[in-house]
Amino acid sequence: MSTGRLILGIVLASAVGVSTMQGQASSGSPDAEELRAKAIRLPDILDALAVSSGLHVADIGAGEGFLTARLAKRVGPAGHVFAIDIDDKRAIPKLKEMVKKESLENVSVILSEPSDPKLLRESLDAVVMVIVYHEVEPYEEMLAHILEALKPGGRFVIVDNMPHKTRSRPRADQMKNHVLSPELTEAELKAAGFEITSRQDDFVDRPDEEDAKWMIVSRRPK
Repeated sequence: MSTGRLILGIVLASAVGVSTMQGQASSGSPDAEELRAKAIRLPDILDALAVSSGLHVADIGAGEGFLTARLAKRVGPAGHVFAIDIDDKRAIPKLKEMVKKESLENVSVILSEPSDPKLLRESLDAVVMVIVYHEVEPYEEMLAHILEALKPGGRFVIVDNMPHKTRSRPRADQMKNHVLSPELTEAELKAAGFEITSRQDDFVDRPDEEDAKWMIVSRRPK
């Protein structure tokens, strides 16, 4: 995860937008945001997280809060969302501005480190990374912290860009293109102690736009 980029918000001009950890970008018009939500199948991501009223969720690589704001509405005043990013120059100020503007009293903004999201042990029901995980380095330490922060049975959902020609290459080669194969990610999650609940390699498949994303749903063992 380079310090120049970046849930957490993590990156590039993708359907979700651009952020430091790559993933989520500035808020646009309602129509633009609706298109963005549709492009990444946001309702399906929220369903995969099993987010409901009263739950505590972390948005790692939150960027400017596109996903954070929607999570805050889903968990309601009894729940809480932790918006996490390593970009203290743009993402963190933007997140704080959004929280104030939208009066999101159930959102906490956290400046994290590349290897540590700064979350309390067994405090979360779910964690999400959207177009962020391929930027995370050192990923082993980050995964260990996420596993520790989840309650037993808590979910960890990752959505990321599918590689094409580099799919069989080493992780470092894929990261350069802002992609990561689901095979590598699944192996890393299992090695970190997560249980894989489901994997969908064609979660987003839009060949005309050269846009392909996968989703892996995992959890901390009960």
